[in-house]
Amino acid sequence: METTRGKLLFEHQGYLYVFNKQSSNKIIWCCRQYRHGKCRGRLHTIDDQVVHLIDDHNHEPVHSAREVVESRTIMNNAAKTTSRSTHDIVADGLSTLSDHAIASL
Repeated sequence: METTRGKLLFEHQGYLYVFNKQSSNKIIWCCRQYRHGKCRGRLHTIDDQVVHLIDDHNHEPVHSAREVVESRTIMNNAAKTTSRSTHDIVADGLSTLSDHAIASL
């Protein structure tokens, strides 16, 4: 999964993590709230399997976050590649979201 800006995302237990760095075979991810919320949650993966978890989050998990990010990415790509109006793109994007995801926007 990617953000609207093309950064890699990883989801684990309701938290979203952004790609931080990579060693020879391990990827280190930091919590998506790291920059704005100063969250210290991190995890390490090898082949998309969590091998180390630093579960030091200062916020609750948001289980609809993945759904929201995917929808925003689709809407952003549609805005770049089609001539449809912004209203139509957003209306289509919101029509597929759950009530919980819409409330979190």
